[in-house]
Amino acid sequence: MRTKMIFIASLLVIMMAVSACGQSGAANQSKPVQTAETAAPVEEAQTRKVATVNGEVEIPVNPQRVVATYYLGELAALGIKPVGAVERQLGEASPNLAPYSEGITGIGDFPPNLEAIAALEPDLIIATDFDNIAYADYSKIAPTIVIPWSTDDVATKLRVIASFLDKDAEAEAYIQEMDAKAAKAREAIKDDISKEETVAIVRFFGKSIRVYGGRDIGYALYHSLELTPTPLIKQAMEQNPNFTSTEDVSLEKIPEYAADRIFVLVSDEEADSQYNELQKSAIWANLPAVKNNKVYKIQADKWFAYDPISINVAVEDAVRILTGEGDKK
Repeated sequence: MRTKMIFIASLLVIMMAVSACGQSGAANQSKPVQTAETAAPVEEAQTRKVATVNGEVEIPVNPQRVVATYYLGELAALGIKPVGAVERQLGEASPNLAPYSEGITGIGDFPPNLEAIAALEPDLIIATDFDNIAYADYSKIAPTIVIPWSTDDVATKLRVIASFLDKDAEAEAYIQEMDAKAAKAREAIKDDISKEETVAIVRFFGKSIRVYGGRDIGYALYHSLELTPTPLIKQAMEQNPNFTSTEDVSLEKIPEYAADRIFVLVSDEEADSQYNELQKSAIWANLPAVKNNKVYKIQADKWFAYDPISINVAVEDAVRILTGEGDKK
């Protein structure tokens, strides 16, 4: 009898032990051991791949040392100051951008100086397609994005650059600001120039004469202010949205581009001499704008710049001129 009782007691102890183990296992299953892999925080990517004209390029997510061979105005509109840019866009050489270029190191002009760029230790290079530098030479220094100059208008180009720098919101805000300033400017000049009046933009540089369309010099007048081009220029703009200017035009051909108002841009001393001589000719004297004293000489360094900031400057200057605040020449 005693032996039987001992056996039953032993059996109960064994059953209790097995039950306890089962509960322990269940507890362990409900609360798995945290491994190093699950416990460690996930690091954010430091680079990303973007599609460019040179294929896919891996660039920093948040570049700190940008060198821009051009596009200083676009970067300034996005709130970015590069560490280096071409001399043509710095200081007195580019008065529209001077307030944004202090402290930026010059990297030569065209072609830019590769050694000067390398010395700045950039983590991103933004280049144009007219630098005369091979993409491979840039990419040896830092990841490089080449942005074509003539394929997009000023607003689209700003959006393109912003997309590479995660600044889309900043780009849209600046474009809205540009549009608002343009609308205000159109309101300011509505009593001073009618939609029926035509406008021509003539540039003298060296011994050349060209008539401009809706890009570069013409953007502020034809797009922002929505002024009317002469028939030949209007036709060229409709055929090619990227139309910048005619080829060289002879003095005898100038009357074909005659307009009610002419904006004249003189780029250098030789061109200034040519323009002065032109004013003595009968061909020039008989142009409608000349007869009606509606020829306006504009500043080359202020107008011959195609970026968001410079467009705003040109629009303001055009309003000053057309409302009679500017000097007619």
